Amino acid sequence: MSEEDIRTAEKIARRLGFRQTAYTSTSGLWGLFCLPDRPTQRHGCVIKTREFGLIFVADLEDLLMEDLKP
Repeated sequence: MSEEDIRTAEKIARRLGFRQTAYTSTSGLWGLFCLPDRPTQRHGCVIKTREFGLIFVADLEDLLMEDLKP
């Protein structure tokens, strides 16, 4: 992700209602992680893909649906 991508990802996070974010490039998923500000809000991450550009993703753990894991 470029510096411009990170700035845009921060705007996406704010529009989704996130105030706490952290960029990381050291995990299995590189991107701007969005941390919940309230109990009803779920974690997620803004990542950049070749096919779709910037997208917001959440895994089953972030969605509290770990029982659906194979």
